[in-house]
Amino acid sequence: MAKLEPEARIRLDTFKAVTVKHAHLQVVDDQLSLWVEEHAEATHVLLCGPGGVGKTTALGVVAERLTREESDRFVVPILVLEPIPPDQGPYLRLDYYWQIIEALKEHVLVKELVSSVAHLMAAPRATRVKLGAIDWLKMRHVAEQALIRARVRAVFADEGHRLMQGDGSYSVDEQLEWVKSLSNRTKVLHVLAGPYALFGFRNTSGQLARRGRDIHFARYHVEDKEERTAFVAALKYLLERVPLEVDVPALLSRWRWWASGCVGCIGVLKDWLVDAVAATFVQHGTSLTEEVLTQTMPHPARRLSLEMEARAGERQVALHNSESAKKFQALLKQPPKKAEQTESALGSSPKAGEEKEASTIREGASESFPLPQITPKPTPRRVGSRAPERDPVGEAGATLERKNTGCPFTEVIPVSLAQMEEANLFCFECPVCLAVRDMHPKGAIVRFRWHPRRTTSTPNRGRRWIRREGVWTPSAS
Repeated sequence: MAKLEPEARIRLDTFKAVTVKHAHLQVVDDQLSLWVEEHAEATHVLLCGPGGVGKTTALGVVAERLTREESDRFVVPILVLEPIPPDQGPYLRLDYYWQIIEALKEHVLVKELVSSVAHLMAAPRATRVKLGAIDWLKMRHVAEQALIRARVRAVFADEGHRLMQGDGSYSVDEQLEWVKSLSNRTKVLHVLAGPYALFGFRNTSGQLARRGRDIHFARYHVEDKEERTAFVAALKYLLERVPLEVDVPALLSRWRWWASGCVGCIGVLKDWLVDAVAATFVQHGTSLTEEVLTQTMPHPARRLSLEMEARAGERQVALHNSESAKKFQALLKQPPKKAEQTESALGSSPKAGEEKEASTIREGASESFPLPQITPKPTPRRVGSRAPERDPVGEAGATLERKNTGCPFTEVIPVSLAQMEEANLFCFECPVCLAVRDMHPKGAIVRFRWHPRRTTSTPNRGRRWIRREGVWTPSAS
């Protein structure tokens, strides 16, 4: 197996560390920095975008700059975490507390707190899952106090959509309420970065909509002149820093080829160039050639998956924004009726209640005296029998049942029927609740249909399509 020489390894690592401050990244940087410094009543920010657009890079750039600008050595302005993916069953809140404590345990003002939960921190994850309520609350208390004592301003949770998975018994609303409560108690902003699935969690209630903010980290669409100029500038910045001989003007002239190869995402473009530079070093080459770039270009199946996921997410964002604006304008054109306002105003006054009662008595006096009514004796129910109540039936019942037990993931899956037939695999695993469903699409679009939320934590067996880091791939077993 070919290995890189020490000098080539150093040059490659230097290129890997290059960060492109392109136009879209600058917009996200400015907005995120503003909310970290002055987030007012906001408790959480949802940073969403397609895979490879640069969300992790954006978090790192903001965190590195704010940390560098902080003059007080006892202050940890930004805490960057990556929620642990579930090994068995969905994500547990306890792991989030554990990560916060682990990241701050060396802080001089936090060390004494950690000693009270040292035995819990040292326990394996399987044991932590079985902790009692007292130990659980102790871990939360230490995590909250650690954030307060270290004067953390924001927690950046990369792959933050994992926090929304709960432990199987919590809904998305409850998970966001938990994040909001954690933020209120510590005055720390939580930034959740992840795929477009996070956009489905915003504005689930009025209170969460007020306390939440969202940022759409879009890719580049080279059909637009401004975006094409920004994309070419980012490409030029990277090519000029490639540790090889590069014909920059010739490669820049093929900007459309570059854009199709990276689907408009700078992160994918950077990975592509890193692979090309590594392949050139292995072959002991001295210049970056089009032949090597073609060999290392992302596979068409991968590009198809990224493109379909990006388009589905962009369509979801645009549709949500337009529909929300239309519904809001429609509500503004339908003010409450005057009769309803008068009735509500009268009903809130004690004097109005007395007048209404006197009017009822006068109306009754003008009529004939009613005959006494005999109330039938109620028949006692047998022990264990149900009390009389109306059961939801038809569409109303189905809607209510879906609302209570349904999983929120019903998105378009960027896997074509040809890919499914080629892999001879039609089984898909839900990335939110881990339910497994067979898909047999009749058209070109594959959508994960509505399904009840999975409540068990037994590991799935057998081959199936799974989503890892935003890409759907067949599992090994």
